[in-house]
Amino acid sequence: MNWRSLFALGVSGGLVPCPAALVLLLSAITLGHIGWGLLLVFAFSLGLAGGLTALGLLLIYAQDLFKRLPTQIRLLRFLPTASALMMTLVGLGMATQALIATSLICPRC
Repeated sequence: MNWRSLFALGVSGGLVPCPAALVLLLSAITLGHIGWGLLLVFAFSLGLAGGLTALGLLLIYAQDLFKRLPTQIRLLRFLPTASALMMTLVGLGMATQALIATSLICPRC
């Protein structure tokens, strides 16, 4: 990772549409404050880009610490799989709750 790729990460993170930013903008449009909504979305995107850049810098400078970790730790090898499984289960749970709330699935029928 170099400075150019880190800058690209920050810019792309700031450009990606975020559901929260969309809700913010639509709420501002509904209230008749379009300019204020655009300013808030700009600040939101700038903060996201800054946060991603800061995280990238932190990982670049902490690279030596990660190299010193023992490679025999089993948890570190399975951590990406475990986190992906956890996110999948959370997503399935949220989807099930949404289907139940919309009466598409009735658990008592």
